Amino acid sequence: MDGNRASSAQQQRLARGTFAGVMVALVAIFLVRNAERFEDFQTESRYSELIEMVEPIQDIIEADLLSGGAGGIEFLDSGESGLPDEVFVSREAHGVSVIDGRVIATWINDESDLDGVTYILTPKMKDGAVEWATTGTCGGKKAC
Repeated sequence: MDGNRASSAQQQRLARGTFAGVMVALVAIFLVRNAERFEDFQTESRYSELIEMVEPIQDIIEADLLSGGAGGIEFLDSGESGLPDEVFVSREAHGVSVIDGRVIATWINDESDLDGVTYILTPKMKDGAVEWATTGTCGGKKAC
């Protein structure tokens, strides 16, 4: 009888060890297959800092275009019509400027993989609404 109990305990230990090994292997396979997606997500989440910085500027431009306030898109420049002054990119700050309604934001000079990556938003009036086209080098980095 004692031999059966010992054998049963060994079998349970073996089964638990096998199950744990299979689980570790599955997690490892998942991580290897999704490593690139994780890196893309990480880049996108870091870059959201710049995108969020631009949103209030978009709101000002949109409000102005919808109200017809500035006299046209060509008058929507940094420092005009309630828009903030241009900020040049440096080691301490992201660069942001508005030229003819187009918002150009550049990632801070931090020697990271995003250093100098641009995010450009171009407004266009269509059917009484403002639509934004996104361009810049952020698409190549899968950041925007």
